[in-house]
Amino acid sequence: MAPARPPRAFPVTGAVWLLVICAVVALYLLIDAGVRTGVGGALLLAPWPLLVLWSVYVVGVASDIRADRAGVEVQNLLRRTSMPWSRIKRIAMRWQIEFSLDDGKVVRCFGGPARSRPRRIGPDRAKEDGNENAADGIAKLQRLRLDAQAAPDTTAPDAAVVKSWDWPAILALVVLAAWAVAAVLLTR
Repeated sequence: MAPARPPRAFPVTGAVWLLVICAVVALYLLIDAGVRTGVGGALLLAPWPLLVLWSVYVVGVASDIRADRAGVEVQNLLRRTSMPWSRIKRIAMRWQIEFSLDDGKVVRCFGGPARSRPRRIGPDRAKEDGNENAADGIAKLQRLRLDAQAAPDTTAPDAAVVKSWDWPAILALVVLAAWAVAAVLLTR
């Protein structure tokens, strides 16, 4: 069994809402197809809205930043990168959060706060600051990093950066793709 992943550093409420809305629409379409064409027709149509749901999940919900005292785990689409705090030299914000490693590599994160453009202001309005969540996100990660450095011997200084894949999501994609190919072949 795989070790438990660290807790999310940032909530993904917007992406979860989008996933729920897409799931409701997909369910409605599949029920409608089942009523109009029968269960067989609905099963032939099902992989397409399910592939859309899979895409929304992978891009919006699965892509995230998780952090604890041991380090940070970044998931960008289907690729996971686990980095101990001892290997991270700098946490910065460009358009998204970036981790600079001690070997010169940079890990950019899809699933975190992003820098937004400042809003246009009218002639009688006060200037607004940029995205406050981005600064809060870096501060939260910096606090976790300082806590890890203050704790006695949490990770070895030469611990490796580990890259892996999101195998459950890849397996779901393979099943949906096979289902879609079978549906196309059955309708020919």
